[in-house]
Amino acid sequence: MSAEVQCPAGCGLMDYKTKRNMKIRVFDPLGYAMMIAGIPFIAAPDDLPFDFFPSNLIVNTGIGVGLLVLGTRRASLVTTDLRCNTCTGVILESKSIDQKLKGDLLGLSENKAEYIRTALSSSTEESEYACPDCGEKMSHIRVPIEDGSHRPNLLVPDIVEDIQNLSTVSRVVKIDGCEGCDMLWFKKAKREKLLSNDSTIILKT
Repeated sequence: MSAEVQCPAGCGLMDYKTKRNMKIRVFDPLGYAMMIAGIPFIAAPDDLPFDFFPSNLIVNTGIGVGLLVLGTRRASLVTTDLRCNTCTGVILESKSIDQKLKGDLLGLSENKAEYIRTALSSSTEESEYACPDCGEKMSHIRVPIEDGSHRPNLLVPDIVEDIQNLSTVSRVVKIDGCEGCDMLWFKKAKREKLLSNDSTIILKT
């Protein structure tokens, strides 16, 4: 991608901005260790299994919550993407596509990046937007997803959330992309955020 990138919607120049997505987990041993260490402080703050901390309900609960928050933050994904300062549009390039649009660890759902790239290669629907890199018209696709992002608690480990709430909502996310330049354009940032969430999956057919 060139140094100066124009917003496909015609707003003007886009800027690279770094953001942390708290709903996308990455492998960070220290982060997960902090989350695990925080659980005893919250589960039994007045009866800890070790003696070097006093049995103080408020203090120990605070320590537990602090460890969970810091661990969750460390184990969340940080990416730098092109964002428009005027509209809410976002461009994902190759690296961010692979980092953000993954499948589940067990392989029970589609790898989102692979699914979208395949859909773009076979799409016959032309986008109204031109690729900011090559200048050619992008392709337009609709991606069917199952959305579980309405689950609100970021501090509860993912596996506990999955047990507590297995319900999902079926949605369709509209995306424009350039297969040749391997980039995706989201007219609205909330679409990219929704598709990127670990709780959002594409069911295998």
